[in-house]
Amino acid sequence: NEKYTDVKEAWKYTSEANVISTPAVSGDDVMVGNQDGRMFCVSLKTGKEKWRYQTGGSIFSSPAIGEGKTIFGSGDGKIYCLSTKNGKLIWKFQCGASVLGCPVIENNIAYIGASDHHFYALDIISGKMKWSFDGLDGPVVSTPLLYEGKVIFGAWDRNLYALNKNNGDLIWKWNNGSPVRNFSPAACIPVAHDGVVYVVAPDRFITAIDVQDGKTLWRNNDATVRESIGISGDGKWVYGKTMTDTIVAYATSREKQSTAWKMYCGFGYEHVPSMLIEKEGKVFFGTRNGVVYCIDPIQKKIIWAHKIDNSMINTVKVLDGKRLIVSTMDGKVVLLE
Repeated sequence: NEKYTDVKEAWKYTSEANVISTPAVSGDDVMVGNQDGRMFCVSLKTGKEKWRYQTGGSIFSSPAIGEGKTIFGSGDGKIYCLSTKNGKLIWKFQCGASVLGCPVIENNIAYIGASDHHFYALDIISGKMKWSFDGLDGPVVSTPLLYEGKVIFGAWDRNLYALNKNNGDLIWKWNNGSPVRNFSPAACIPVAHDGVVYVVAPDRFITAIDVQDGKTLWRNNDATVRESIGISGDGKWVYGKTMTDTIVAYATSREKQSTAWKMYCGFGYEHVPSMLIEKEGKVFFGTRNGVVYCIDPIQKKIIWAHKIDNSMINTVKVLDGKRLIVSTMDGKVVLLE
């Protein structure tokens, strides 16, 4: 869309392999991994590479940063902790299979799922395991949600799990009742507000779940949202990306909701599970054909749309209302202004 040109690429870094993760940012440091198993750090100011670290497997895990440490998983079955400053190895933790899940850090504990049917809580200072949960029947590939003392995530075993974040005990697990494993809520990053957790899945339903007991409050497939979800800054709206051109919103509620509004964006057929991120009143998201969108959810209009390449856009890292870091499957990492 040539009419939407109010954006520029401040810099573009090109990796030697596909990138299928969201960058992490700390100060002037931007960290992202690639399919050749390298974790890179580039300068936020210039886009120049600062350091790289080679692992033994592909990196699909989006890194997380805490206490000057960059935590991520690798296809070689290890969880790594590197110095954010220089990329030196601080510790690594051996799992039983590849680690495709993405960590979340809180109070110096990293929460991350793996393909060995385990979910782990690791002390980021020592690298020691605080606890693990082994009740999964499939891999974890997404980012967990920490909410009301629980760590909540989906796995490719049809279930959404809520664990006690302090000891890893199972509080509840939920599934949509389908025997089809491909309908698992595993690619979605859950969102929550006022005691309700919201997920979408390839069965094209949005589901509202009580965070305390895991009971289904309501489900709706009137907009056929697939795996991309987001939430407004005030928690009043859950956003979804449909498979055909449209962004939709539902009011957050314990009572069953229908689509509150729809906005035609013209991005075509869409199946990429890149989440929608709201910042400073704007909603940002990427598509399978290399376009990043910024929309105004109040006026229901496109503010800008910018095409980077012809490949999948991962969930974007929004720094503020005017800057975001974008990574693409073709290996590009771009600062958009």
